Amino acid sequence: MASERVLPRVPPLPVWASSRLNSLLKSKTSDRFDRIFDATFAQNVDVVLNGKSLTRDEYKKVLFAQSEAGPLGTTDVQIEGETTATLSQDRSGGFVGIFYTAVGTSKRIFVLGAPARYKIVSSINLTVESTVPYPPTRLRYFDPRRITAVNQVLSARSLIVSFPGTVLPANEASITGKVELGPAPLNISEGEEEFSVLGNSFSTASLPEAEIDEE
Repeated sequence: MASERVLPRVPPLPVWASSRLNSLLKSKTSDRFDRIFDATFAQNVDVVLNGKSLTRDEYKKVLFAQSEAGPLGTTDVQIEGETTATLSQDRSGGFVGIFYTAVGTSKRIFVLGAPARYKIVSSINLTVESTVPYPPTRLRYFDPRRITAVNQVLSARSLIVSFPGTVLPANEASITGKVELGPAPLNISEGEEEFSVLGNSFSTASLPEAEIDEE
């Protein structure tokens, strides 16, 4: 009697999408980034970024530039909210909408000898489908899901620059715009507009690290 194949336990769709995005942007090396990217995005993925169609390689360069391994050095990713809808023909796949904020330390821009910090805000809609066949040999962790379509709105990064109190008086009104000035490091959670987002809001501290196997 032939034994039934026992499918590995895979994370729910919203956790899978959020953990992949979080791990991708917080990759410390280009090798780690490449492995997660290839295990997350389908080879023929359709990408639209700020209304412009991109190839897979072009989009990979955009995400790498935002990652901790890239020049912008992302160090914190905050998932502000998400919403999901499943596919009737593929219960493990579906549609995921994520709203996130990324904060990092620039490796190229310095102010008074200290690296400047930056913030980007983005809304990303993903289509996830099971596109990879199960391998004949059993792997420690295998997930057939890949992102097959991306539609993302990505803000231009805003620099967060701090000056000592001797440079800018404490009662000086801060300057609004791309560069925010103040007598002390700016807490980016203060004074921000409150967003109403469908779905759950949680810290990426609760997200598991993306688990991938070599294919």
